[in-house]
Amino acid sequence: MQQVELKATPRNEAGRNKVKHLRRQGQVPGVVYGHHSKPQSIQLSAHDLEVLIHQAHSENVLVQLKLEEKDKGRLALLQDVQHHPITRDILHVDFHELKEDEKFTVSVPVQALGEPVGVRVSGGVLEYILRELRVRCLPKDLPERITVDVTNLDIGKSIHVGEVQAPPGVEILDDKGSPLIAVVAPTVEEEPVPGEAAAEMAEPEVIKEKKGEEGEAAPAEKGEKGEKGKVEAKGAAKPAGKAEAKAEAKPEAKAEAKPEAKKK
Repeated sequence: MQQVELKATPRNEAGRNKVKHLRRQGQVPGVVYGHHSKPQSIQLSAHDLEVLIHQAHSENVLVQLKLEEKDKGRLALLQDVQHHPITRDILHVDFHELKEDEKFTVSVPVQALGEPVGVRVSGGVLEYILRELRVRCLPKDLPERITVDVTNLDIGKSIHVGEVQAPPGVEILDDKGSPLIAVVAPTVEEEPVPGEAAAEMAEPEVIKEKKGEEGEAAPAEKGEKGEKGKVEAKGAAKPAGKAEAKAEAKPEAKAEAKPEAKKK
């Protein structure tokens, strides 16, 4: 991978107000850390950093940080870039210092090459199961990406990590049995048949009406025939038994008794 020269200067000032003042001057605060040296605070041009990121061909960027004019440079990997959530301005950047003769571990993106036969002929869909692979190598052997030929991949087939040929000097650390890229069948949603759909919509209405007739009409008939019948029977029995008997008995007794008394 190509190394890009990037100028930076040591930063001694710290604190929120100092950092805000630094950003207003077009500078970005950062830090350089590694296994063989203490972390060092730096500052660099926001414009130079944005140009570097936009022109990069990969997510991994190797730079030579020049902190002084006569400095040979410190080999480092652009590790992390923090952006403002709204303006997307660069707020802070981290660099991981490397040694040219020392291997390190990093994640490298995967890129599929070619059009799978399962996609071209059968209408399948190419699916990435892993988007990155963890590799171990020297800085000079760091690849921008790992390419995988998927031309002969058919539906239901996949390429595993163990089948990938790593670039020279690069060791892939992921499990060799893990699937990397696959071609899957397209998902097709079944459309309902118009007649069946109409029948399904009609069924609940019929059941609802049936429940309404049987559930509501039956209690009403029961109430009218049972309870109403009992009320009418009781009401009819009372006048016939008590009221009529009194009305018939009393007038007859008075009418018969009074004339007999007058005659005497």
